[in-house]
Amino acid sequence: MHLEYHQARFDQTRRTLFTCQEPIALSRAIIPPCRGVFRVRVEYGETIMRIDYRAYEPTSIQTIALVESPLAYDYKYCDREALNLLKRDDADEVLIVRHGELKDTTIANIALWIDGEWKTPLCPLLAGTTRARLLAQGKIKAESLSVGDIQKARKFAIMNALRGFEILENVCVKD
Repeated sequence: MHLEYHQARFDQTRRTLFTCQEPIALSRAIIPPCRGVFRVRVEYGETIMRIDYRAYEPTSIQTIALVESPLAYDYKYCDREALNLLKRDDADEVLIVRHGELKDTTIANIALWIDGEWKTPLCPLLAGTTRARLLAQGKIKAESLSVGDIQKARKFAIMNALRGFEILENVCVKD
């Protein structure tokens, strides 16, 4: 689960949005079910208000549509309506583009295999915990990526805490 990366983002968000300096240990608050894979949702402000556990069922991603959007999503919010409105009926997922620069899908950060290395957008929509871990380990490199870089990529991957680093085989990225 790499809880230390979730803890770091949780602490940073609380400091920035709620000016909270006193830490709350997620390791003491999160007690997941013993069996299965679960999505954990922590609702918080100055304190933790609620923790939900839902069985995780990954979806198949075969098609990704490029969607230009000015959307800013620097922090994780319970209200995902702005992200959901970007989805299209003709694609399993969307890849958000801002001013020609690649950002994220609605569920994950991305990486492209270009010139023998994995590259992830320098300024993603949301700085994900798996992305942060892989950057710290030197397994991916952050740099500015444009729509044109998709054509240069030999592989396309998504990454998040539940999926890990997942190379999407034969994915079709379309306008």
